[in-house]
Amino acid sequence: MLSSEHLLLTAVVLLIAFSFVLYAYLKRKINTSAFVGTLVLGVIILVTLGYAGVVTLLAFFLLGNFVTKYKYEKKAMLGVAEGNKGMRDINNVLGNGLSPLIFAVLYALYCDNVFLLGFSGSVATACADTFSTEIGQAEGKPRLITTLKKVPVGTNGGVSLQGLGASLLGSFLISLVCLIFWFDLQITARSISLLFCVCLLSGFLGCLVDSIFGATVEDREPLKLNKHHVNMLATLFGGIFAIIVGYSFGL
Repeated sequence: MLSSEHLLLTAVVLLIAFSFVLYAYLKRKINTSAFVGTLVLGVIILVTLGYAGVVTLLAFFLLGNFVTKYKYEKKAMLGVAEGNKGMRDINNVLGNGLSPLIFAVLYALYCDNVFLLGFSGSVATACADTFSTEIGQAEGKPRLITTLKKVPVGTNGGVSLQGLGASLLGSFLISLVCLIFWFDLQITARSISLLFCVCLLSGFLGCLVDSIFGATVEDREPLKLNKHHVNMLATLFGGIFAIIVGYSFGL
């Protein structure tokens, strides 16, 4: 049975999360489809992972909206800014949220902590990719990840040192938040440190995979994958990589 303290904490987290999502909707940072999709995603994550999962998604939601504002006018002039003044839609929700949702459901079904690690790695990938895109396009001089040739800003698969550094920052921030999953478990400080490093690395590598897919299959025949499809694949990779590494270390 859940304690009254736990129920109160969950209620507070839900109220805060709903308030931020509603504020983003009223300020037209997300459209109606994204608003509904975010709420549905949040409810499922709450049921499967509890308040810790909601906190993690809320952190990504806030960080993603914050970093989108970074030099938005410059990105708009370059023609690479997020459309509709950065407003997100249901495709953004599914692109970044479907893979974490899969790992959350798997955790609920099997109660295996490796799926918590998969969830963390997938969200870290989503955050790393968002930071890399929003900061890298404003600051970097990209090169195609597969050939290292210089390419225009906004080219699919383009990477820069600034963007790579930003991806590490995004993964780092979410990896810190994801530690909330492990504090209630009786594991050593060394294991927690290792879990953090696995999550951090998974997010960064998942972001690189996103760029590789962008350079090779995005908007190309025969698959014609769009950026949201690529995001789904990259976040799925980040989660699977985290599971494989965590399992190999006995986490």
